[in-house]
Amino acid sequence: MQFIIRSKEIEISQDLNSYIKKRISKLEKFLKGVDSNLIEVIVEIGKVSGRHRRGEIFQLGVNLRFTGKFFRAETRGESLYAMIDEAQEELEEEIIKYKTKQATMFKRGAISFKKSLGLSSMARFRNSRKKNRSSAEKPLTE
Repeated sequence: MQFIIRSKEIEISQDLNSYIKKRISKLEKFLKGVDSNLIEVIVEIGKVSGRHRRGEIFQLGVNLRFTGKFFRAETRGESLYAMIDEAQEELEEEIIKYKTKQATMFKRGAISFKKSLGLSSMARFRNSRKKNRSSAEKPLTE
């Protein structure tokens, strides 16, 4: 993974830098089929100035990019470490959702292909939507 860490109005300590890399690197286990050199992580940390009453409010944005896919997580809060954990969990959920959707689409395509070839009568898609008429629906011929 290639990390790019940017900050606005805040200085990032070495401990925070290593914590970011440690937590975000855990996402690599969900990206087994992707070359780790192609994964790019951009972390943006900034101080929010505005309408809050007291304390420092930070904003964290994490972009995860690899081979045509893009995931983003944003959080706001007072604790940088808690925000990093939240962003990591949010990215994890997005990656799992993407992989589940990809697997579902593959299964649907396989079922549709089997049905079109007539290989499986258990496929859930029908070729025609014609209904058999019951005797009550047939017109009377007298």
